[in-house]
Amino acid sequence: MKKVQYTGTNYEEVKALCGDKVLAPYFCMGFTMLSLMTEDGFVTVQECDTIVLDDDETFHVEK
Repeated sequence: MKKVQYTGTNYEEVKALCGDKVLAPYFCMGFTMLSLMTEDGFVTVQECDTIVLDDDETFHVEK
């Protein structure tokens, strides 16, 4: 299992973990967010959320 917390300024670190499963950051109401492709479709990742890559190579987001 690997984890990275999204801080709003560490897109390169998130991209290194997620590869092409993550879309570039976008800004909404003063916050930075990402979209991450999971088995359930695209999930919004907000600042302070943690992206988890499980041992079976699936992603999920901890709020």
